Formats: sequence, C-alpha cells, structure tokens
Amino acid sequence: MAMEDSSFGRLLGALVSPVKTFRSIAERPTWGAALLVLLVASGAVAYVVGMRTDYRDVITQTLKEKGRDVPEAQLEPQINMMQKAGPIISACTVPVFIVLVVLLGALVYWVVFKLLGSDFSFKTSFATTLHAGMPGVIAALLTLPVILSRASLGYADVKSGTFLQSNLAFLAPADAKAWVTALYASVDFFSLWSVVLSIIGYKAVSRLSTQQVAAVVVLVTLLFIGVRVGLAALR
Repeated sequence: MAMEDSSFGRLLGALVSPVKTFRSIAERPTWGAALLVLLVASGAVAYVVGMRTDYRDVITQTLKEKGRDVPEAQLEPQINMMQKAGPIISACTVPVFIVLVVLLGALVYWVVFKLLGSDFSFKTSFATTLHAGMPGVIAALLTLPVILSRASLGYADVKSGTFLQSNLAFLAPADAKAWVTALYASVDFFSLWSVVLSIIGYKAVSRLSTQQVAAVVVLVTLLFIGVRVGLAALR
C-alpha cells in the first residue's frame, strides 16, 4: 500500500508528497487519524504551557493593564485555583477551539467552492483542511522543547501566544497592543506552509484552476487573520 493510501501515511504524505496525497484524499477522504494527531499535539502544548505559566504574573499584569486594583488577598484564591486547574483547562479547551476553527474553515471552503461549481462532500473538505494543517503539528512538536526549557512563562509570553520564532511576533514592540502582536504573529512559516498545502489540496478536490483555488485560499486566510486580529483588539 502506498503511503498516501493509508490514514496515518497521509499525515506524512501531506508534508512530503502533497500532490499524490491530496489526490488520494479526493478519491477516498479520511480524517480520523489527522484529527487525533491534531488533538493530541495541541492538547500537549496547551497542557505544558499551563504547567509553565506564572499565573500570579499573568493575572496581576492583566488587571494592571485594565486599570483595576484588586487586593492581593482577593487574588490569592484565583491564583491558587489556576495553578491547580489551569493546565487541565487549557489541555481541554484549546484542542476543542482548534477543531471548531478547522470545522469552520472546512465549511467556508466547501460553500465557496460549491458556489464556483465544484462538487465534493463536506467530509472531503474537512479531510483536506485537516491534512493541510499538518505543518501546525510540526510546529507544536517543535514548541514543546522550547516551553519545557523555560522555568516559567510570564504575562508577556502568554500575551504573545507564540513561543517559536517562526513568525514575526518577536519583532512586535514589548508594549504593543494585543492586536498588533496578533497581526505580526499571522506572518508565520508554518501557516504559510499550510496555505500552500491548502491550495494543492483544494485544487485536487475541486478540479478548478490553480489561480482560482489560490485566490479562494488566500482570501479565506485573510478573512481568518482579520477575525483573529479583531478578537485580539476587542480583548
């Protein structure tokens, strides 16, 4: 059996042999293995981040940034609770959030390509989006040793939301607004890799021209970046 024909082989195939792999996915879409790997990788990173987070610094600096002055005695119970439950909460909520984003992305692509005349199932769109996101798993695996090498993660670390210098977030000023940091972080090597894989993948399943598929993928990517930056601005 060729690598791109098995569920787990496709995880590697999407990275090293994307054209053949996405053609195989177009013929027989599978998503279980890719979803499992994404959940485990994102959950592991979220848990380790939660274990290394200095919740006292994060909570204190967050309140200070909002202009609120809360007595230390009132903060202590919240800090203790987060030190105990924070890692578990992060490990449960972050993977769910990521899966919801993938589902939403797959839905948007499915609807747009349907409007352009393509005829493939939502299952195929979900499988394509998941496999195009495999660079994110590589990023997660590289992030783990970086986090584990740190004694603790303070407010500035958590605020940036990125620990690998694979994006431009490290160039953002220390006092930059959250939306500015989010905008810098959007220019990311692994995200750009996923964009390229999405173009290859949706070209295989939609059978539209490369130019049409690239235009859709870039526009959808910019839409999600806009939402991410907007949410950061609201925070």
